Amino acid sequence: MTVKTFIEEFKKIENRETIKIKLISKTKTPLTSSNVAGWFYLPKTEAIPTTDRGEQLMYLAQINCEELPENSIYPSKGIVQFWIFGGDYNLGNDYRKPTSDRKKRVIYYPAIGEHFTEEELTEMYKPQEDKKEDELITPINDGAPFAMSFEKTSQWVMPNDFRFEELFVEKLNEYIADRQTEVGYETYDVNDEDVDYIIEELDISNHTQIGGYGHFTQEDPRCYEDFQDYTELLFQLDSEFGTDDYYILWGDCGVGNFFATKEQLHNLDFTECLYSWDCY
Repeated sequence: MTVKTFIEEFKKIENRETIKIKLISKTKTPLTSSNVAGWFYLPKTEAIPTTDRGEQLMYLAQINCEELPENSIYPSKGIVQFWIFGGDYNLGNDYRKPTSDRKKRVIYYPAIGEHFTEEELTEMYKPQEDKKEDELITPINDGAPFAMSFEKTSQWVMPNDFRFEELFVEKLNEYIADRQTEVGYETYDVNDEDVDYIIEELDISNHTQIGGYGHFTQEDPRCYEDFQDYTELLFQLDSEFGTDDYYILWGDCGVGNFFATKEQLHNLDFTECLYSWDCY
């Protein structure tokens, strides 16, 4: 088996349904449409989500399920929203407990009903700012609001996904029959000039997406046993360069993502789903 054949064969293993998202900058959308950093759907019966201290969260994005291509990831109807905290540079990320809802929220509205207008939301929406900086801390640098377009595709296991290493070693052992590798550091220390090339070829460019395996610049938080049930990528928002500068920037060119368990996705209840962002 040649190196290129190994790469192509590996790409066929454990493929997952994925919806790539293209962001269209400076495009205002209806309150019920999919968008990033635009205006949002809020039923008359609901309030803007807050932290455990009553501070308003910052709206990040929403997905209108009816606008998606046919898929088995999201429900066919309703709106999924993503909220994080803009009052400090952690952006709602709880490093000790990434499932905590203290400073983030993922909300599913199963149907669209009577909702607040943009004018009403303008009066209501006052996300907590950083008290020292006296401004909202946000990954949205420029170009907002962003509309979305969707493309259905699939994705193989990414090298920085917590499931990659064991699977890669298993297949690598079949390829390099005379040199058995082990899970752990030795995986990337095999004395074979092909291995680095293989991993580089498998590590495709980052994407804003739904489903698939997701991307991390540092460490997949699900490498810890407590979080390994969070296998379903609800939404990933990647840093994105615009015309002259970054439109979206998580720290130093990072990425933010939200994961659910299969049970949460089945029940459409995303209480204490997993949220993480990291950067280079």
